Amino acid sequence: MRHFFILLALLVLSACVTPPVPDAECAANAMCAARAAEPPILAATHGAATRRQDDLTLRPGNAPPLRLTDDMASCAQADADNCVGYALMASLPRSHAWVAQQFLYEGSSFLLIDSGTGRQVRLNGMPVFSPDGREFLVAPYDLESDVGPNDLELWRRDGDGAVLEWAHAAGSFGSPPPLIEVTGWQDDGIALSFESAFDPSRRWPGSLTRTGAGWSLIVNTPQS
Repeated sequence: MRHFFILLALLVLSACVTPPVPDAECAANAMCAARAAEPPILAATHGAATRRQDDLTLRPGNAPPLRLTDDMASCAQADADNCVGYALMASLPRSHAWVAQQFLYEGSSFLLIDSGTGRQVRLNGMPVFSPDGREFLVAPYDLESDVGPNDLELWRRDGDGAVLEWAHAAGSFGSPPPLIEVTGWQDDGIALSFESAFDPSRRWPGSLTRTGAGWSLIVNTPQS
C-alpha cells in the first residue's frame, strides 16, 4: 500500500508537468482508483459534498462543514505520521450518511459520517448496507496492514452513530483469510461469497441468518 501511495503523491505533486496516470497504473493504486470513481458520487450529493483539489468538504444538515484534507507532500516524503488522503466512497441518503475512505501511509480505514451532525464512526472495511439502510456488514481485509480483531462485523445505525451487533473473530478461516463479499441481503438473511486469497477461481458460499439468539454464520467450506 505505501509504495502505491508514494507513487500517487509524486504524480499528484507533479501533475502540472507530467501526463495523466495511465489507466492500468491508476487501477493498481487504491487511492487513485477511489478518486477516479469519486466525481459521480460527489455529483449525487447535489452540493452536500464537494472537492476542491486536496479538500473534500462535507456539509451536514445540522452542523458546520467538515473538511477532510489530503497531505500529499508528507506522503511523497515518506512521513508516515502525517501522510493522509481521502476519497468519498458512497452517499447514502436512506442511511443518512456518507462513507469516506481515509488512506494512510500503510493501510486505510473508512469513516461513516452522519449527514445530519457530521459524527464519525471509524470502520475497518467498506460497509455494505441492508436494503432499508439500517444495518451494514463490514468485511475487513488488507494483507499488508492490521485491520482489527474481526473478519466480519455486523453494525446497526443508532441515532447519528452506529453500534456493533455481531462480530466473527479473525483467524478461523485460516491465513491468509479469504475475501468476503455480500451477494444478497433479504430481510433477516445475508448471502455471502468467499474467495481464496491464493486462487481467485476458488470460491464458496456462506450466509448470515438472524435467529432468536442473534446472528448465525454458516460457511460451506470447500474440500481441500
